[in-house]
Amino acid sequence: MTDGNAWKWATGARLPLLCLTFTKGLAPHEVLRRYGADPGTARMLTLGETSGLRDLALRGGTVLRAGTVGGWSFCYEDVGGAGSRPGPLGALSNGTETLSLLRGGDGMNRMAYWRDGQCIEDFEPGAADRTPRGERHFWDLVHSAGQTAPHRPGLLLALRAITRHTGVSLGTDTVEGPLLTAYLADEDRTPDPAPRHRPAAPGNGTSGLGRLLGAVQPSPPSNQPRGRR
Repeated sequence: MTDGNAWKWATGARLPLLCLTFTKGLAPHEVLRRYGADPGTARMLTLGETSGLRDLALRGGTVLRAGTVGGWSFCYEDVGGAGSRPGPLGALSNGTETLSLLRGGDGMNRMAYWRDGQCIEDFEPGAADRTPRGERHFWDLVHSAGQTAPHRPGLLLALRAITRHTGVSLGTDTVEGPLLTAYLADEDRTPDPAPRHRPAAPGNGTSGLGRLLGAVQPSPPSNQPRGRR
C-alpha cells in the first residue's frame, strides 16, 4: 500500500502513543530478535487478540507486532516505545537501514534514520526551528512539505516522508490484522550503549598534576547521531 492518505489513522486521538520502525530486507522473526524478543514465543495475532499481552506490557515492557510490506519489514507498538531506543535501532540497522518514528505520550514526536548500526539523523517532526542532529535529508523532506502545507501535522508529514523513502504505508487493515506478535520485557530489550565519561577539567589554580575533587561529569550519550556518509 503506497497511498499516503492511509496514514491518517496514525494521527488520531485514540493513539496517544505510537512507535513504528521500518527496516529494509529483514524477516519479521529477525526483527523481533533484534529488538531482544524471543522469536520462538511469537504468534500470529490480530490486534484484538493481544489484550493479555498489552495488559502485561502496561506493567513493564512492550508488545511488538512485525510484518513485511514491499521488501521492508515493520514493527508496530502502541504500548511501549522500544523502537525509539538506540539499542534496538542499532541492532535493527546492522547491515541495512532503519527508519523510526515515535509519537510520544507526552506530545513530543521523534523521527530517526539509522544505517549500519549508526544514527544518521534525529529530529522532532514539525519543529522547524529546532536543528536536527546529524544530517537533514528527512528533516528537509518533512519541513519542505510543511512550508507548502503548514496545516498538516508534523507527524503525518513524517509518515509521508517514510512512504516517499520506502514506497510503503500501512493501513488499519494491516495494523489490526494478523502480525507476528511477541511480548518484550524491559529487561530483555536490546540494551542501549553505555554512555562514555570524561574526566573533569582541572580547576583554577591547579598545577595540572591533579584535579579538584568532585563528581565526574558525563559526556553526551554515545547514541547521539553521527554524520551521514
